This record gives sequence, C-alpha cells and structure tokens, in this order.
Amino acid sequence: MNRLVHPTAVVDPQAEIGPGTRIGPYCIIEGPVHIGPDNEVLAHSVILGRVRIGTRNRIGPHACIGTPPQSIGRFPEDTGVEIGDRNVIREFATVHRALDPARPTRIGNDNFVMSGGHVAHDCVVGSGCVLTNGAFVSGHCEIGDRVNISSPVGVHQFVRIGTLAILSAGAQVGMDVPPYMLVEGRNTVRGLNLVGMKRAGIGPEARRQIKHVFRVLYRSGLTLSQALERLEAEDLRPEARRIVDFCRAPSRRGIMRGDRGGGGAD
Repeated sequence: MNRLVHPTAVVDPQAEIGPGTRIGPYCIIEGPVHIGPDNEVLAHSVILGRVRIGTRNRIGPHACIGTPPQSIGRFPEDTGVEIGDRNVIREFATVHRALDPARPTRIGNDNFVMSGGHVAHDCVVGSGCVLTNGAFVSGHCEIGDRVNISSPVGVHQFVRIGTLAILSAGAQVGMDVPPYMLVEGRNTVRGLNLVGMKRAGIGPEARRQIKHVFRVLYRSGLTLSQALERLEAEDLRPEARRIVDFCRAPSRRGIMRGDRGGGGAD
C-alpha cells in the first residue's frame, strides 16, 4: 500500500488508511477510523473512533476529529463522524462525534474550517461552506451549502442555516436563518447576500424574485405566516421558492426576523 506514515505517529491496527495518504508526526489514529486515498493529516492531529474521511482532505496540526460530544449525561460509544472530499480543516479545529449511532456528524465536500473552528455533535454541514477562525457551531445544527460563518460567531444548538446565507462578524445566531440572508448582530437579518448569489451563478431574474421574497418577508409589515401565505400563491422560481420552503419546514428555534429597516435588498 502506497502510504506515508511518520514513524512517530500512532495508528491503530483497526484503522484503514488509503493509498497516497500521509500521516504526519505525532498523530494519533485510534479505533476503526477509515481514511480514504490522497489525504494529508498534519502533525499532532487526533482522529478517534468511527470516523470516515473521503479523499483529498487536508487536516491541520492539532485538529481533533471524532472526539466525544460535549453533552452532559450518558451517550453511546459507537457514534461517529463522516467527512466528504476536498475539505480543509485547519489547526486546532474540532469535529465531535454524534450522540445517535444511526446519524453521524456530517461534513460534506469542499468546505474550509479555519483555525479553531468547531463543529459539534450531530451537526450536518453541507458543501462549499466557510467557517472562519473561531466559528462555533453547536450541536444538532443544519448548515446548508455555501454558507459563510464569520469570526467570532456562535450558532445555538438546533439552528438551521439555509444555503448561501452569510453570518457577519460577531453575529449571535439563535434562530433559523433562511437561504441567502445576511445576518448581523443578535438574531437579526439585515439584508441579502447579493455578492454570494452572483458568485454562485444565480441569474438576474432569480435574484429579482429573491429580492421580492425578502421584501415580503422582512419589509412588508406582515407576520411570517401572512407573508408565507401570500408568497405561496405566487409563481416563484425554484431559487426563490427555496426560501418559502425553508420557512415552512419544521423548526426548533423559529425563523429569524429582520431589523424592520428599509434597506438591504437593492
């Protein structure tokens, strides 16, 4: 097998290490860990238990993956973590294993978890997301694709964050954030992630409809249920309909509302 394991690394005989994967100095790989081909695990990283890692990921120094959940009380020992392909998980980042053996903590593809980022137990992170230095995602959260979580931001447990949302520096997020929204301060939607939508290739007509949905939800003076009832009667493109569907889905934390200002969607 073409693999490079530094002589100071400790690799459990149960672990499966794919071809082309490099394990750096003083790493600890313990338990039935599966690491696919062409990954790089840098010095002093710790990977424990039922962790499955795909291909071409880069795990930074002192990162901890699969460590026990920070949950008070008893929890099973056979829970795990699943990480997809081409992710960068930088130094001192942490990804905790789940509480539920049937539903591991999951991170998709092409994500960038910067130094000190934290993904707690039972989270599901989509693809193409950025968690900047000191972004903390609490347990049971659902993060959509291409979400940007700035530094330092704390996300409360059981929060959902929709695709292409951006959480600005210092935001305190304790409610669900619909797709494309820009969050500032404490539980406040300020506007839309217009730059992110353009970079994602969302066209002018879809963006126009998303702005319309935003205004109905956040600038019309309607309650959330009234706004959704109005929007559901309209012929919306899939990109705009995504906001309505997100707001109608079951929520443990409620949908984040706005600052009742006049800007943010131009």
